[in-house]
Amino acid sequence: MMHELLLAIGAALLGLYFLLRVTLIREPKCKSDAKLHGKTAIVTGANTGIGKTTALDLVRRGARVILACRDRKRGEDAMLEIVKETGSSQVIFMQLDLASLKSVRSFANEFLQTESRLDLLINNAGLVIKGKTEDGFGMIFGVNHLGHFLLTVLLLDRLKASGPSRVVNVASMAYKMGTVDFGCLTTHRELAQGTNDIELLKRYSHSKLCNVLFTHELAKRLQGTDVTCYSLHPGGNTGIGKATALHLARRGARVILACRNRSKAEDAIADIQQQTGSTEVVYMQLDLSSLQNVRSFTENFLQSESRLDLLINNAGLVADGRTEDGFGIEFGVNHLGHFLLTCLLLDRLQEGGGGRVVTLTSMAHQWGHIDFEALAVKKDLGTGRYSWQFFAAYCNSKLCNSLFTHQLAKRLKGSNVTCYSVHPGVVRTELSRNVSLWQKVFIEPIAALLFLDPETGAQTTLHCCLQEGIEPLSGSYFTCCQRQDVPARARDDIAARKLWDVSEKLCGLKTE
Repeated sequence: MMHELLLAIGAALLGLYFLLRVTLIREPKCKSDAKLHGKTAIVTGANTGIGKTTALDLVRRGARVILACRDRKRGEDAMLEIVKETGSSQVIFMQLDLASLKSVRSFANEFLQTESRLDLLINNAGLVIKGKTEDGFGMIFGVNHLGHFLLTVLLLDRLKASGPSRVVNVASMAYKMGTVDFGCLTTHRELAQGTNDIELLKRYSHSKLCNVLFTHELAKRLQGTDVTCYSLHPGGNTGIGKATALHLARRGARVILACRNRSKAEDAIADIQQQTGSTEVVYMQLDLSSLQNVRSFTENFLQSESRLDLLINNAGLVADGRTEDGFGIEFGVNHLGHFLLTCLLLDRLQEGGGGRVVTLTSMAHQWGHIDFEALAVKKDLGTGRYSWQFFAAYCNSKLCNSLFTHQLAKRLKGSNVTCYSVHPGVVRTELSRNVSLWQKVFIEPIAALLFLDPETGAQTTLHCCLQEGIEPLSGSYFTCCQRQDVPARARDDIAARKLWDVSEKLCGLKTE
């Protein structure tokens, strides 16, 4: 009773928080009807993602837009696509490699010689990769901060001459985890040392702090001019699953996108192929709300694919209703579908040698509870029309993910397959796409409290997929690329075994 009361209070507070955001505070959305005829804008990294979307909107408003991109082919393809969509001839590609200070100077010189004004400079490009720039700086520091810093300084006079004008720096909420070690910067020309995924995530956060500090100082130096500047966190424009698939494709993996919606999956494949040049990205239809479909997917996979090294159980939802098999949708998709999928593919994982199973859970698992008696009767982890009941069912499904990983690790002991559960951080995704407007008013504050872009959100998943030496931590829970202890309920051996037995029966893997 006390558990339910506390859950209800927490849900009510979260619902109230979001209600205030959408009424009094207002979730920021661009509703400007401003026209930009006669204005000129530069958008770095404009061949894909947020940059391309921004450039398209500016062109639709009448602006002349310079797509400043490193890759000529992709930049010109983006330019042609925008021209086709808008009918505008005011879209120009200019090559800019932010990893080369020489290229930045060359771009600035070309721009100043060919363009008479500059009204908007949008420093959008960013990356999370290892390596050094042409000038010997750490790649993340060199591109995410230093290249944009030099570009802005070189173009400031033209911005002032065209005023009122603006500089917009795309940062990230990850700046909150950042620090600037000036000693390391002086000695190593880098924001941090190390090459593993944890250090990459740290350096990305440090570079985003640089973006915010740069904007802060720039504003002071621009006082009394007609130029203003802003830094922003854009939220996410793609999901964690796509960001993870993109990263794996970049590393040369063959990636199977197991998705329900064919159209969205094929769009994602086209985008990943464009960004990576990989032809090893494949779509296979998978509907986790249908146990029959899960079986069909695995049969198709086992017939067509000779090996499996990574199984990433990423899909999840917050929705009402029932699966094809009569289970509560959150229990059926978030746990049971992934449970069956994993069990059916375990032999192929073991054949590959050193395979890993990574299951996305959530910090919400700590508020979860499994009522096995109710599950047996109702085939659901929680029902009801109220938001707190809805949230409770989600938390319960996330506890299932954690207990599943805990028990799976025990069953895999002595094999060459390991498993991990992951809290990716709170990421702005389509998690609540299937719920009603009122239920969204309750669910979305969870994301609004601390949302990351999908690239950052995918880092802990990638850490558990790729990091060497974590095999002894099989069965562990990771967040921020580090192992973290879980509450007793998420490592309860009795509950984990019981959930496994119940799940096997519900999936038809074991009879009474």
